[in-house]
Amino acid sequence: MQTNFLLGVIQLTEEARQALGRLPYDLLARHAINEHGHITDSEMKKNMAGMKTIGEIISRYRLDPTNPGSKAVVVLTASPWDKTTIYLE
Repeated sequence: MQTNFLLGVIQLTEEARQALGRLPYDLLARHAINEHGHITDSEMKKNMAGMKTIGEIISRYRLDPTNPGSKAVVVLTASPWDKTTIYLE
């Protein structure tokens, strides 16, 4: 897999790990190839700008993909792409 940007140091909050019940390697992979899940149009525009300026990149994935009201896990790569944090929204 070739990523579209650097992930840096990866941090997973305990709350997100417990909610997922696993390590989210699949979510990191989706995030790294610009498959950002359920983000807003505004967030998508910010991601596109971030790709050009080494800015922040955000992805959001529902814990239960079949339930639009379920909680989500956020994968956030901070500018300048030196750290990615996975946390429960």
